[in-house]
Amino acid sequence: MLRKTILFCLALLLLFSCNRSATKVDIDSIDLEIKIKRLEKDLFELPVDSITYSIPYLENKFGHFFELFNYVINIGETKSPYYPRYIKSFISDRTNREVYQAVIREFPDIDMLDKELTEAFKHYKYYFSEKTIPDIYTFISGFNVSVIIDTNILAIGLDKYLGTECEYYDQLGLPEYKRINMYKEKIVTDCMFAWVSTEWYFNKEGIKKKLVNNVLNNIIHEGKLMYLVKSLVPREDISIIMGFSADQIKFCRRNEKQMWTYLIEHKLLFSSDRMTVNKLIGEAPFTSYFPSDSPGRAAVWIGYRIVEQYMRKNPGISLIDLMEDNDYQLILEGSGYNPRDRNK
Repeated sequence: MLRKTILFCLALLLLFSCNRSATKVDIDSIDLEIKIKRLEKDLFELPVDSITYSIPYLENKFGHFFELFNYVINIGETKSPYYPRYIKSFISDRTNREVYQAVIREFPDIDMLDKELTEAFKHYKYYFSEKTIPDIYTFISGFNVSVIIDTNILAIGLDKYLGTECEYYDQLGLPEYKRINMYKEKIVTDCMFAWVSTEWYFNKEGIKKKLVNNVLNNIIHEGKLMYLVKSLVPREDISIIMGFSADQIKFCRRNEKQMWTYLIEHKLLFSSDRMTVNKLIGEAPFTSYFPSDSPGRAAVWIGYRIVEQYMRKNPGISLIDLMEDNDYQLILEGSGYNPRDRNK
C-alpha cells in the first residue's frame, strides 16, 4: 500500500513538473495588452445611407488594413468614384448581413481572444524582444480568407471560424478536411502560425545559401514553425496547433516510425519534386504515400518530432538560434532522430 502511495505521489509530481515546465516562462513583466479592432461591427452597424460620409472615419480608424480589406472583397480603392456604391452593396447584401449576425452570435465579444493573443504575443516578445507586435483586427469577407498578414498587421476573418457544423460551410461545399479547423478555438494558433510563417519563411536565406527545396528541408522547416507556435501557446495541445483531430494525432503517434521508414526506403527525403513535396506537406484529406486514415500534412508531424528531439538534446540552443538555422541536415543529425515502433 505504501509503495502504491509513493508511486502515485511521484506520478503527481511528474505531472506537475511537466505542466510547470511547459509554462515556466515568466511573461508577467512584459508590458503588452492587445485590443482587437472589429471592422465588421463598425461596417455592418453603419446606417447604409450614411456609408459615403463614414468612409473617412473608417480609413482613419483602421488605417492600411482598411485598404487591404477592400482588395480582399474585390472593391478596389476608396478614391474610386464607384467605391461608395461597391461598399454599400457589400454591407447591404442579404447573405453578408446574415453572416454578420452569425458572427455576432458566435463572437458577441472578443475579450477572451484579446486575452489569449496578448498572452501568446507576450511569449513572442519574451523570446524575440526586438520583433514588432502587430495591430490586430477582425473582419468578415464572404469566406474569402482566414488570416491576413501584412507589415505590422494581423487580421482575422471571423466568418471562417463559425464552427465545423456551420450551415454556410455546407452551402459552400467545403470538404471535411478544411472544415475540421474552422472553429473559434483554432484562431489563436492559426494567427501565431501565420505570423511566424511570414517572419521565418522557407528559403528566406536560400538565395545566399542555395537552400535545396526538398522534402527533408520542408518538413523540418514546418516542424520548426510548429515547435515555435507550441512555445508561444505552451498550454495548447499539439493536435490543435497542427490542426489534427484526436484520431489523426493518434495515427501519427502510432505510425511515426512507419512513415519515417517509408520516406527513407522510397528515397523521398531528398526529392526536390514540387509535387512530391506538396503531397507530403500540403492540405489534403490524407497524405499521399501514407494510409487513408492519415491526416493531410502528416509528414509535418515528423518534422515537428525531429525539431522537438533536437531541442531536447541541445538545451543550449535558443529559439532564436533554432529559427535562424537553415541547416536542416545538421538539425536532423543533431536530433539523433530514431522513432520507436509504438505498435509493439
